[in-house]
Amino acid sequence: MLFNSRHSYGSVARAFHWLSALAVIIVLSLAQIKDLFPKQSEARVELWLWHINFGIIIFLLVLPRIVWRLGNKLPAITPSPSALDTLLAHIIHWTLYALMVITPIFGLWSLQAGDATVHLFSLPLPQLFGVDDALSHDIKEIHETLGNVVLWLVLAHIAAALWHHYRIKDDTLSRMGGPQKPD
Repeated sequence: MLFNSRHSYGSVARAFHWLSALAVIIVLSLAQIKDLFPKQSEARVELWLWHINFGIIIFLLVLPRIVWRLGNKLPAITPSPSALDTLLAHIIHWTLYALMVITPIFGLWSLQAGDATVHLFSLPLPQLFGVDDALSHDIKEIHETLGNVVLWLVLAHIAAALWHHYRIKDDTLSRMGGPQKPD
């Protein structure tokens, strides 16, 4: 089942969700793990390059994901959540989508403003931003702050899914991870 049904997400939405989740977990982990190594060490540079690659992958995944999301009706949650819960879920989801677009852009901007050539698995990306060392530092700070916001929203998203599954006992989590239910 490619498309969403009234009761569960389809294969494409699930693939976008879980691939994005994996890429976000990897990129956040790499950002933290690299700090365990000395600056300019081979291991730290390698981890940083993987962080950049996965950041670009997140950006490339989220654009078609948003298009797919807008073109497919969401499966209903049973029992129906309150209007406030629905509103909060939409705010968190759309904020995460926005952050998955702008955080990699700020990462690319900070690198290119610092005169770095950015590659996606050894394929050089076009220079989209001018060199400005002072701006590079400021943009990097924004990028890191956005990354921290992503981390907290991902944790809130996971906590909410588990809360719904174990405490509320609705089908919020099973719509994305359980067996697919046709209409």
